[in-house]
This record gives sequence, structure tokens and C-alpha cells, in this order.
Amino acid sequence: MKIKVKYVLYTVVILIALYLALNFLFLNEQKPTKFLSVGDVAPNYAFQLSNGSIENVDSYRGEPLLLWFVATWCSSCAQGNSVLANNLAFFKAHNVKILELEQYDDLGYSGMPISQFISEYGNNTYVQGGIAGYNMTLAYNTPPSLQLDIYYLIGPDGRVLYIGEGLATGINDLENFIAKEAL
Repeated sequence: MKIKVKYVLYTVVILIALYLALNFLFLNEQKPTKFLSVGDVAPNYAFQLSNGSIENVDSYRGEPLLLWFVATWCSSCAQGNSVLANNLAFFKAHNVKILELEQYDDLGYSGMPISQFISEYGNNTYVQGGIAGYNMTLAYNTPPSLQLDIYYLIGPDGRVLYIGEGLATGINDLENFIAKEAL
């Protein structure tokens, strides 16, 4: 009798382990989320500029736009501001507008205001700063984990032309793309 109970317990443990393994591997697979891709129309969300005015992505149609999402406590974002400041002549020469948006609620951590962040680390007035709302942050960021430093080059027609992470390390590739596309 004791042997039978022992086998039943082993069988139950094995079945539970098998169920958990299958559930982990196959049954609970997340359905793919639609990420923004090159060629997609950039979602038209409203955001607040540093001066308090409200604009939306479509208000930049007709000109190329670098739409950059940052967290103002992020060191790579601060470095990106410095690198961008050193490369502003390139963007101006190609008529690329630059919009740097603080992600919603600074992704849950406290940082400085976006205008101070741009001024302190980039020291330029060509870059417009603003704050993205919750839905805009989710639409432009990459689930399941939010990126601190993600950017999009949006063409004059409102379509995404280029997507990158880490502007400080990716700026050369971005500039090569812009030059090749003759923007």
C-alpha cells in the first residue's frame, strides 16, 4: 500500500512539472505585439512642448523629423544630447527637425525637466523638447520592456524611415542613412 501511494505522489509531481513546463514553453506564449516598423505611418499622438503648447506628430509632416524618446535620468540619453549637439550642423543641413520627448512619467523615476536636460547636456536651441503622454510612450516604445533611449526618423510623408536605440552610439549609422536617402 505504501508503495502505491509513493507512485501516485511521484506521478502527480511529474504531471505537475510536465504541465508547468508545457505551459511555460507553449501554452502561455504571448501573441506577437505589433511593433512600429520601418514603412509604418508614425502614430499621430499629441504631446506637450516645453513651452506648454500642445502639438502632434502630424504637425511635422512635410519635413523629416527625428523623434527621440528619452528618460531624463538616463546617462546614455544625456550622452546622446552631447553627441547630438556636436552633430547639429548635419541635421540642419538636411533640414531634419529634432524633437526630444521625455517618456511618460520619466518611466517611473524622477529626473530633471526636459528643457533643463536638453540645455544642460546638449546646450542647444535647435532641439525642441517636450513630454510624451502614456499612450504615446507605449505606441513608440518597445514592449515588453521600455527602452530608455529610442528614436525614429520619420519622413516628410509621415512614414517611419529608420528606428534606432542609443542615439550616442547610433548617430553615425543614422547620419549615413540620412545622407544616402538624400533627405
